[in-house]
Amino acid sequence: MALWEAGVPGGIYPPVPTFFTRDEELDVVTLRRHIRRLADSGIAGYVLMGSNGEAVHLTEDERLQVLEETRDVLDGLRKQMPLIVGCGAQSTRQTIELCLQAAWHGADFVLILPPAYYPGRMDERTLHNHYRAVADASPVPVLIYNMPNSAAGINLKADFICSLAQHPNIVGVKDSAGDVAKLMQIVAQVSSDFRVFAGSADVILPALIGGAVGAVAALANVFPQAVCRVQTLVEQGLLEEARLLQGRLIPANTAVTTRFGVAGLKMALEHTAGYGGLPRQPLLPLTAPEQHSLLEIITTVPAEV
Repeated sequence: MALWEAGVPGGIYPPVPTFFTRDEELDVVTLRRHIRRLADSGIAGYVLMGSNGEAVHLTEDERLQVLEETRDVLDGLRKQMPLIVGCGAQSTRQTIELCLQAAWHGADFVLILPPAYYPGRMDERTLHNHYRAVADASPVPVLIYNMPNSAAGINLKADFICSLAQHPNIVGVKDSAGDVAKLMQIVAQVSSDFRVFAGSADVILPALIGGAVGAVAALANVFPQAVCRVQTLVEQGLLEEARLLQGRLIPANTAVTTRFGVAGLKMALEHTAGYGGLPRQPLLPLTAPEQHSLLEIITTVPAEV
């Protein structure tokens, strides 16, 4: 953890898919291939077991194997890149247990989605107690994960996130609600060592201008150089170039997130990287017309940036 004492490094983090064989077994060969492919692309680190990682489809043993295999690849490459691991669960007790396991097996940070099985009871008092208990117990720093689409519509408010930011072991937020105004409000109220990340590649430019330090972006799995380039251009002050590139990424980002989801992300990888595979059921692969539509969209992304 000494490497990350200054907080979560800014930059682009792909939420890594979990790959499966055709009989739905864990495909560690493809996972390792993907981690190696991204290692020199300009990304800042990796997010494992997030929404795009199909965390809800994995057994406890599979979760640990994904983390161990990823850490082993990076150690072999001698890459010092942070691993952020999704550990949100439906009880505080289970969430803490996942944090302990992740830390033991090589996680640098944990990403916590709010519990949402009983959404009517998840008021701010309940969620505040949950996050503080997790942060108190976690051996590694905690990032809040706000994603209403994966949490029964629960959308953490800016003031709530800012209140949690006062906990010494809560060090950042990934906000996937797409509300740049809220990101700016959070940045204005928290200390500089609390790291704010956008949750999608379609808002990198406005989020960075508003004070975010990077993004956790599914599209970075498919086009890592292009997604990272948006942030580089912003940091260089080349806002017009950043605006044009950002605009070209939006249709592809929509395709692999809200429109086609995990199956679309994996199919996009099949077309661009030669691997990807299928999601685990109940998710189904794209139909032939959907594949055709996806291919038309992703071919508009510039191959070189």
